[in-house]
Amino acid sequence: MQTILIANPKGGSGKTTLATNIAGWLAGKRQRVALADADPQQSANQWLARRPPLFPPIAKFGDGAATKGAKDAAPQWLVFDSAAGLHGDTLRESMKRADVMLVPISPSAFDLAATDRFLRKIAEYPSVKQARVALALVGMRVDSRTRAASELDEYLKNVNLPVPAHLRDAQIYVHCARDGLSVFDLPRSRAEADWEQWKPLTRWIARHATGRST
Repeated sequence: MQTILIANPKGGSGKTTLATNIAGWLAGKRQRVALADADPQQSANQWLARRPPLFPPIAKFGDGAATKGAKDAAPQWLVFDSAAGLHGDTLRESMKRADVMLVPISPSAFDLAATDRFLRKIAEYPSVKQARVALALVGMRVDSRTRAASELDEYLKNVNLPVPAHLRDAQIYVHCARDGLSVFDLPRSRAEADWEQWKPLTRWIARHATGRST
């Protein structure tokens, strides 16, 4: 089983949006997917509960801890939506289990500062220092016309990590969250622009997960 960890201690950074859409992408590729929700707000589990039964299935992974909850589904992929404030031993253990770790970052001064502290901290973790986890940043809710987006780009230039995608600030994600869908469940007429933004990220995930621990 390949594990994708979505982590950023800053609340509201876009973790659940990233996690649910990655799970939807994998399910649409006919992969067996489980989604773990460790956040007290349980937003990802609420999204799962709203998911229409005729769409590609995504299993609920227990109580959100990466343990035994999804064994019955025999998933090929686990997408782990971590809690805000994740730190210490819990963070270390989550990173040990992960094959891929994605850090969502939104274009605001508070998000940039919090993410910078987080990246400096995990840079010393063995999982990162020894490249046992494939680590990347993902820009979330980015409006390229704004000054905040320019400041995000300036920050990312100085971070020695891949940034496979900038995902736009759009109501389509709000609608998907409400309806238990991902952008990959929508018709081309509604979501083609978003599929294009996701392509570099999905390719990056596929490339870096392949060949890691199962």
